[in-house]
Amino acid sequence: MLSVLPVFIVTALTFAMLPGPDFALIVRTALIHGKRHALFSSLGIATGFSVHTTLGVLGLSAVIAHSPLLFNLITWAGAGYLAWLGIQALRARPGKPDSSADQGDRETPRQTGASAAFSPGRAFRQGFLTNILNPKVILYFLTFFPQFVVHDADMSITSQLLVLGASCCLVTGGWFVFLSLMLSRVRRYFESETFRRWLERVTGVIFLGFSVKLLASSS
Repeated sequence: MLSVLPVFIVTALTFAMLPGPDFALIVRTALIHGKRHALFSSLGIATGFSVHTTLGVLGLSAVIAHSPLLFNLITWAGAGYLAWLGIQALRARPGKPDSSADQGDRETPRQTGASAAFSPGRAFRQGFLTNILNPKVILYFLTFFPQFVVHDADMSITSQLLVLGASCCLVTGGWFVFLSLMLSRVRRYFESETFRRWLERVTGVIFLGFSVKLLASSS
């Protein structure tokens, strides 16, 4: 089991780094709302992945994947949520960050427009729902994890899946935390209202694109 773990971690990190809804969410959150909110979104993504891991270990992911009704319900819910995020981004009117904010982080305790109502709790929920409502994560667990299960190992298959799942949660969460920290360091160069407005529009279109792609893949 331990012999395959390094390969698994590298592969899991590669998958985590691929652009997707989680990636787009962190980029938008970090550059628009700052490091603190992006870290909460990262925690939400990791929490969502831990739920998927638990469902996989319990065998419920297989039940969902083989049930057209359940799988389609999650797909439609995920597509609907991504569309809602896209519409919200397109309608957003981000205000310019307050110049009195901490210069080390450039967080925004006082902002105008929609940014003022964006709390860390909301950032966490966005990360959690974006991940938990992504049916591709269910398929990812069912197709990727079994390849690293060693059937003649001292550990049971359930224990191995738990180790793999915990490792993947740490790797995925760690990547998005790292991404949040890196983006927050360059955020001060993109604080103009024009850039923030265009970033909202671009990410809004991206979320809508992911929504359409998700619906198309289920048809």
